[in-house]
Amino acid sequence: MSNVIRPEFGKARRPEAQPDTRRAAEALCLYGEEAGYRVGLVADESEPQGPVFTVFVGALGSDEVEAVAVTPATPEGRVDADAIGLAVLRALEIVGRGSEPGTGEPA
Repeated sequence: MSNVIRPEFGKARRPEAQPDTRRAAEALCLYGEEAGYRVGLVADESEPQGPVFTVFVGALGSDEVEAVAVTPATPEGRVDADAIGLAVLRALEIVGRGSEPGTGEPA
């Protein structure tokens, strides 16, 4: 899974390299909502490398989302995407509790 999240993933690209490709897409599944965010999965067939699954995170009450991981649109890619989506949701749950790491006590 070393190709799932790259160090430059999500960083802004040069303005001339950013065509407006925003479009509405229906989520294949929503993994859940935690800490004011929702985590879900969409299928995207418009990528130059071919169809992919994209795990996204977005604030509740907003239609804006950010991609956090991309996997191939294969059965194995779906398994990886599900694992990533659930891991992101769990991380948000931990952060949402507001406790000091390792203590279980509120920050």
